[in-house]
Order: sequence, then C-alpha cells, then structure tokens
Amino acid sequence: MPASARNSITTIEATVTSKGQITLPSELRKRLGLEKGSRIRFSIPTTGPVQIEPVRFTIEDLWRMADSGPKPTRVMSFEEMNAAKARRLG
Repeated sequence: MPASARNSITTIEATVTSKGQITLPSELRKRLGLEKGSRIRFSIPTTGPVQIEPVRFTIEDLWRMADSGPKPTRVMSFEEMNAAKARRLG
C-alpha cells in the first residue's frame, strides 16, 4: 500500500442545528458501528484533536453481565476488570 493511502484522511462534514444537534453522516455511523440508540463519547484533550468513539457498555450493561454469571468468590482487581473489558470488545 502506498504511503499516501496509509496516511489519507477522510473528511466528513455535518451541520449544527439551532439546538446544537448534528446528524452523524452514514459513513461515520458505519465506520463507528453505530446504530439507533448507540452512545458516543467525545474525548477532549487540552491540546490536540477531539476524539470520538462508540460507548460499548453502559453501567447497566456491566451490572447485567455481572448478574448473569456465577457469583464471584472474591473481588476483581482493576487489572482483571480492564482485561475482561478488552476481551469483550475484541
């Protein structure tokens, strides 16, 4: 693959309504795997570009997953929780 193809950027524009709302263009929704009811997260660093990512799980989703499995015999560490989340997203 040529370097220009690897470094290419797709630009998508949307219009902000008077209520501060936008409609995400279909190409962006497809790329992020968004469907009706999906949630997105905006990460806004003090410098640099804003990042947008889909929110894969809500706290209710995590409680539902916890309630559906066998009752734990001990408390999970943060590292174990992060590893479990990574497996689920993978």
